Formats: sequence, C-alpha cells, structure tokens
Amino acid sequence: MDIQGGELNLAELFSDDNNFPKIKEELRSLNRYRVEVGVMVPVGNKSLAFLQMIATVNEFGAEIYPKNGPYLIVPMRDGTFYKLKHVKIPERSFLRDGVDLGMHKIVSCVEDGLAGIMSGDMTARELYEAVGLLIEQRIKDEIVLKTSPHNAALTIENKGKDDPLVDTGALHKSIGVKVIEI
Repeated sequence: MDIQGGELNLAELFSDDNNFPKIKEELRSLNRYRVEVGVMVPVGNKSLAFLQMIATVNEFGAEIYPKNGPYLIVPMRDGTFYKLKHVKIPERSFLRDGVDLGMHKIVSCVEDGLAGIMSGDMTARELYEAVGLLIEQRIKDEIVLKTSPHNAALTIENKGKDDPLVDTGALHKSIGVKVIEI
C-alpha cells in the first residue's frame, strides 16, 4: 500500500489481500501504551532518589537554608569546608527544554511512525519506543548543552569547571526510557 505523498489507493486498501485489519488494530493499539522518560536509572553509588532530587533542584531551581545550625557546610574536593548562610541554585530546565526545544523532531518522529504503522512496517509499541528514545537523547543533549546560568564561583572552584549540569556524568547516565502497557 503506497501512502507516500498523500496518495492512498482505496481499492487496494479495501481489497481482500490487504493488511487493513492489522493496520486498524495497530492504530487502536496506540491507546494501549504510554512512554516515560526521565531520571530512572541509579548510577554508581548514587541512588535513584538522590539523582531525582538533583534533577528536581536543577530543573526548577531551589533555595537551600541550614536546618541544624546557622550555616550550611559545603565540603570541597581539597578537604576544606565553606560555611554559607544559604545557597540559591538557579533554574536550569533540561527535562522540559529537552522536550520543548526538540518538539519539531518529536512531531516528525510521530508522523514517520504513523506512516510506518499505515504501511505495516511498524507497530504501535515500536512507535512509542522510537519517540521515547528520541526524547531520552534530547534530554541528554540538553544536559550537555545547557551552559547558562553559570555555576557560582564556589562551585566552579570545587568542580574545576563551569559546566552547570555535568560533574561526574551521573545525571546524564541516569536518564532512561520505558514504554508501559496501560
């Protein structure tokens, strides 16, 4: 069945030897899945809960105040400590921007996937997997590309670089995707 270029031969579509019933079932199957993409994978000695907290703080920003005394104690890599009254972490949206700034690619992937389903070359699940993998890559790209707002001077001193969302690479490695049957 040729549907390229918007041409659809109805006689071929409704003939006895077509794949229309299978295609119809795959189109219905689009309602049976959902895709989840985000911080899903624990990395090294960093728990999933810790990595999700780091992602949330960076995604939305946060102000952190001491709970058990007048200062936050910030350990440095050289073994020294800094005392701070509070820390402000600016918003560095990498999850939302990963999707929003890549929406044209995501829409194109869905369009190609629907054409694949209509031609019998793709299943609904495969379409969700393709979209999920694309979004996963967009988020990972955004982690690497996001350079603003810059790190604070103390953070640069501690990390040795001004790369806001990259330190050990754990956040990048924690991004995962799963397709769920609902």
